[in-house]
Amino acid sequence: MTKLLQTIVILFILNGCARHLGQFTALSSFNVRNLKYSKDDNTKVRTSGEACARSIFGLPISQQDDLLQRATDNAIRNGQDEGVDGDLLVNVRIKESSVNFLFYTSFCYEIEADLVKVED
Repeated sequence: MTKLLQTIVILFILNGCARHLGQFTALSSFNVRNLKYSKDDNTKVRTSGEACARSIFGLPISQQDDLLQRATDNAIRNGQDEGVDGDLLVNVRIKESSVNFLFYTSFCYEIEADLVKVED
């Protein structure tokens, strides 16, 4: 019985996982040359979006994949709901948070950014 308990404890300690965070049309941590967008009040809005994965006893109770992409999509939609016909997030900040309580786990990404409309 002791060997079985030790084996179970070791398996819980050595567990891990991998997630697909999303696919992006463009992504850069540098200023992009020749990218033109207006900073007027009616063409720019500060927005945010979040996506979370939740599990109980290690079993998923929400969608687990594409968290970063879903948070980005939510930020764009939230900005569009505020009246900006934008299609690009600039000045992006990404926040990661997690909660572990007994057998419940929550892992979230939050995006904060300026939604802008690209000029022709």
